[in-house]
Amino acid sequence: MKIRIGNRLLQARETKDYNQTEMSNFLGISQSAYSRIERNEVGVDIEEVANFSKKLQIPIQEFLPETTSIHSTSQGNQNGQGLVLGNIYNYNYADKDETTKQLQADLDKAQQEVSFLKEKISNLEEIILLLKEKSK
Repeated sequence: MKIRIGNRLLQARETKDYNQTEMSNFLGISQSAYSRIERNEVGVDIEEVANFSKKLQIPIQEFLPETTSIHSTSQGNQNGQGLVLGNIYNYNYADKDETTKQLQADLDKAQQEVSFLKEKISNLEEIILLLKEKSK
């Protein structure tokens, strides 16, 4: 999962009175990579966000969207750290293939539901047209 944190990095850089080169050196990344992150052209992994947070001495929560929280959790017999985005859980477990499969299945189901709803809308629009013609 990638997070766009450019605005927050810009604020931190301005607070430290660094230019982009100084900030990229401080964070241990190339200047071009830092520039793309700051312009929100690319996102960063949560691990990178945690690293930036530690180096900048800024609470990680300040880099995350308001609907995000980090907490300890357990699912079944697996224990690990969980990242919550709204109501979506992204567990950091060794078996990422299973998580990927589940996310793909969820995405496929959502796409099927969207297709179904689009078809229903189309049918309702046809009924409305027929009713309008009949009422003339």
